[in-house]
Amino acid sequence: MNNLYGRVIKKNYKKIIVIIKKNFFLPIYKKKIFYYSKISVYDMYNESNLGDLILIKKTRPLSKTTFWILSKIIEKIRLI
Repeated sequence: MNNLYGRVIKKNYKKIIVIIKKNFFLPIYKKKIFYYSKISVYDMYNESNLGDLILIKKTRPLSKTTFWILSKIIEKIRLI
């Protein structure tokens, strides 16, 4: 679990908040359950925008709540 995919939902200077969608299967009810978690990510070059799909990588603690860095932008959102 060193790499995760997520969407940018909030942006500050060199720090973004990413929402991660996780799912698991309940065999008793035969249903998929989805839940979301918010992760604070360090964006070194300040290159992501709201709505971008990004790949994040786990690293050493950079601050109290930031343990992830931006690895790659997979899909850019077009702003009209």
